[in-house]
Amino acid sequence: MISIIASICYSLAWIIQARTHAAENNTRWPDRLSVLIAGVAVICHLLALGNHLFLPNSMDVNIVNLLALLTVLIVIFNWLIARRQAQELLELAIYPIAIVSTLLLEYADATPVWLNDLTALAATHIVSSLLAYALLSICALIAIQIAAQDAMLRRHQAVWLLQRIPLTALESLLFRLMSIGVLLLTVSLLSGIWFIDSWFAQHLVHKTILSLLSWLVFSILLFGRWRLGWRGLLAVRLTLAGMALLLLAYFGSKWVLEIVLERSWSGSK
Repeated sequence: MISIIASICYSLAWIIQARTHAAENNTRWPDRLSVLIAGVAVICHLLALGNHLFLPNSMDVNIVNLLALLTVLIVIFNWLIARRQAQELLELAIYPIAIVSTLLLEYADATPVWLNDLTALAATHIVSSLLAYALLSICALIAIQIAAQDAMLRRHQAVWLLQRIPLTALESLLFRLMSIGVLLLTVSLLSGIWFIDSWFAQHLVHKTILSLLSWLVFSILLFGRWRLGWRGLLAVRLTLAGMALLLLAYFGSKWVLEIVLERSWSGSK
């Protein structure tokens, strides 16, 4: 029932944040209460995930477990690195995803994908991949916020919720996080090349190609920002395109293998 408790706490934290923003409440206690309840949710989320993910001398890295792990990393990273105003807005999008992932832990029946006797290189690949996905997912959410705020400004619609942080500050945050995310994605790709034995037998060719395309899109965007000052809707489109490729590379391929074909990345039944 730990997963259920986590989903309830995430729901309460979301309701408090949403009502606080809707009322344009400037008092501090609702935000603190929301953070406290969300902290309980994260602890329960991690405990539930540990029960599903870790077994003696092995890990079950099926799609449901990794989605739950990625989600809780996004929540934690958002607390640690986002500006306060951006953090509050992103929580309204992140908490519903966390609710779904915790409920899937409880009720979904995913095909087990066992990892045994992990080497240091394999662990590096897995950890860097998850951290890169988490950071770049936050980038995608920030890009959506930028697009929404830009649309409101163009239509001369004053929406206080979207105007609490300037577009320039949001873009600066976006590219800082993206730089770290691309660095981690580079580590993930390089370490993956070295520890994978058979690309075709392990069904990883399409995943690698899509990941490389995603890396290329993000890298071009960072170069364009550095040399040409790219910003605005161009940055939004490229960010979302890169994240879409990354989601297809990992969760798309895992969904087809584990749910549709009932196979794993290692090719085992």
